[in-house]
Amino acid sequence: MILGNIFAQRFATLLIAALAVWILAACADMQSEKAPGTPLEGTYWKLVDAGGKAPKAVAGEPEAHIRFDGSDKRASGYSAVNNFNGSYQASGSTLRFGPVAATRRAGPPHAMEVESKLFIAFDASRTYRISGQSLELLDAGGKALARFEARPAP
Repeated sequence: MILGNIFAQRFATLLIAALAVWILAACADMQSEKAPGTPLEGTYWKLVDAGGKAPKAVAGEPEAHIRFDGSDKRASGYSAVNNFNGSYQASGSTLRFGPVAATRRAGPPHAMEVESKLFIAFDASRTYRISGQSLELLDAGGKALARFEARPAP
């Protein structure tokens, strides 16, 4: 009887281990079937929020956006008032901007405020998060500083 109980316990343990391996393999397959996220580089990212301010469309002006060029690690775009460009470093979820140069045009007060908050976001960004078609620039504490949405380039 004792030998039968030991056999039953070992069989149950092996059965549970085999079931766990099967479940983990099934989960890994499900993860690999997920569609890959939108890439940071090579995507046209339309600005939808900078520090709580949404840009407003202005007739005859481009929409506020950013593009990350992976070949030379340069970010460029339009801030709601001015064209800008600068270097960046991205590794994993880390994102740091180098100095950003911009043209020096003045614009409507709301657009100037959006631009100011966007440039502050560039300076304070430490990480980023892409979820579906949305990109967020985050500070060291994980607070969202600016949000963009992937769009076809105009």
